[in-house]
Amino acid sequence: MIDWIVQRALPAHVPAALRRVRSPHSIDADLETPAETQARVALEDLERRYIDDKARFQTDLARTRQEAEPVRSGLLYGSGGELADAVDVVLRAAGFTVTDLDAELCTTKLADLLAVLDGDACLIEVKSTSGAAPEKLVSHLQRHLETWPQLRPNQPVTCAALIVNHQHRLDPAQRPPEAYQRKEFVDALNSPVLTTGQLFDWWRAQDWSAVRTSALGRPHSGRTSKPSTAQSTASSPRQRRFWSRSGGANPA
Repeated sequence: MIDWIVQRALPAHVPAALRRVRSPHSIDADLETPAETQARVALEDLERRYIDDKARFQTDLARTRQEAEPVRSGLLYGSGGELADAVDVVLRAAGFTVTDLDAELCTTKLADLLAVLDGDACLIEVKSTSGAAPEKLVSHLQRHLETWPQLRPNQPVTCAALIVNHQHRLDPAQRPPEAYQRKEFVDALNSPVLTTGQLFDWWRAQDWSAVRTSALGRPHSGRTSKPSTAQSTASSPRQRRFWSRSGGANPA
């Protein structure tokens, strides 16, 4: 405390007191050598830059967190519209054109989203569950696939995917990495099942190729209007299945 008073407080507020006692902590600038002046000015410039940089970085951090938090919170902890909105953001960032089917067609008889990319139209079922993912979620997606031709006969779908936020009351690190464990059920799946944890990791890494490959169920070779800035490390879901994590299901 004494050092702070002598070295900081008194020079800033009562510099004459230190000059009267000839303190080494207070030297009149007019009496400095050129080397002292150069060093002092450099230090003052450094302190000013630090203050300016800190303020700028704090502003950048607040802005980027404000942008990221709805997606992070929605994917990892959300349900209902919050979860569907977060999935929508990720799919759009990966280059898909996304339609909210519940809002456009005013029906819950369809999957939540229609994601279109270079001629591929994919029905996306979005679900949340606080426990283990029930296997019946897959049948919901299949039922919506069967209903689709009645509602939009002129727009066939080419694929479908189930996206599940499982065990969403647990910390993400504590959640099982796969949604379904029963081998016979997993082997019989016809559509990819993605976890929102996987989707979050790809979104955070800007691995749009992995998002496209996983949602479509196969590698995507066409060009998109929003190319990825990160290399994809995902293989086709036929080679490496993407499952959901578990729990009592709620519709997104």
